[in-house]
Amino acid sequence: MPGFQYSRSSVALSAFVAGLLIGGLAGWTPAAADTEITVSGPETVMFDSDVDGCDNHHLPDSPARAFRNDQGKMVLFAPNFQNRAFVGYGFDSLKPDCDSRFMAAGKADPALLDDRTWLQAIYTSNGRDVYALGSASFIPYRHDMPCEGRTQRTDCWINGLVTLKSTDGGKKFSYFGDPPRHAPFPPPRPYRDDRKRAPSYVTVTNIVQWQNYLYAIVWRRADSWENSRNCLVRAPANDPGRWDIWTGSGFEQAATLTDQGWSVRQTDCARVGPKGVSSIRGLVRDENSNRFIAIYQHRIRQSSKNNTGKDDIAGFFYSTSTDLTRWSDPKLLYQQPLQPDAGPGESFSAYPSIIDDDSTDRLFGTVDDQASLIFVRLVPKPFKDRWRVPRQLIRVPISIKE
Repeated sequence: MPGFQYSRSSVALSAFVAGLLIGGLAGWTPAAADTEITVSGPETVMFDSDVDGCDNHHLPDSPARAFRNDQGKMVLFAPNFQNRAFVGYGFDSLKPDCDSRFMAAGKADPALLDDRTWLQAIYTSNGRDVYALGSASFIPYRHDMPCEGRTQRTDCWINGLVTLKSTDGGKKFSYFGDPPRHAPFPPPRPYRDDRKRAPSYVTVTNIVQWQNYLYAIVWRRADSWENSRNCLVRAPANDPGRWDIWTGSGFEQAATLTDQGWSVRQTDCARVGPKGVSSIRGLVRDENSNRFIAIYQHRIRQSSKNNTGKDDIAGFFYSTSTDLTRWSDPKLLYQQPLQPDAGPGESFSAYPSIIDDDSTDRLFGTVDDQASLIFVRLVPKPFKDRWRVPRQLIRVPISIKE
């Protein structure tokens, strides 16, 4: 895959890069981050599954990801396992496409990791040859398989990150490597039906190009919350057949693509991002400051502090970094009810990302002083003797200042 085009602040970036070690991040001390992001306008409903959905299964179920295809059009995913897209020239002209871009085979063998897959990270240099990382899940309840002590549908799920490729501008994807060798980040341990919380690579942010590498942050779930963490991964921009992982002192090779598929080293990874934060969902680079911005849902608990009795602060938070490894403390961007806050029939929000639809980066990995927070709102409605949960894709304009 040929190298990506540099964005409109490449001159400023080259000066910034001069302070770094060649090919790595270790040994450099970043300046203090003071980027301020604020909401600058009202919400817009980009998509409502009850109004615009192609069928009852057309539900946004992942953070929004976008790329510009070889026709100059914006292709945006916020998909469930059917991986449908929105296509247009920007937010104001996006329309849903009812065709599925990819569906996993629904296999009942957990070792294949070919049950259901969500497209979650996309990279392309020309808009025609498009690569993707997908969050692949084996879901035992779908196959009437046992799960000891199951209380939730997600119990005993096992997850990994797999690779896909399209040669027609993202209209159709297929696995990049045959299952089970399609996963550069497979589950660290084999499936067991007596383990409700399986160690897994569960989610991945969008991809940002920087210093001739493609960077993303993945969520590695462990047996316990305390050991679960966000991990930084990268691939050379001109070689989608290799992925490295940040270990705390440098990058180590995690997976390489062979004729038989991915050859994987089970390399441990260092935690990146603020401690106590769950999976980071979106990643962009601010062109004005050359700082990176991570977006995620989070909760600051106040009731336990000095017994104040104040309500928790929950919603979408952000952190900034100059080197992708050390991040500022969480800052609230948009207060929203999360799933634990919602009672029967109450809406809640999830899956935040940040996208600047006038970015000159083909991956929409850069932002200037104006961008958009994109997220999914789940809106329960009564249906017979239960609840159905339509979903909306929401856009909120944001301002980014130093």
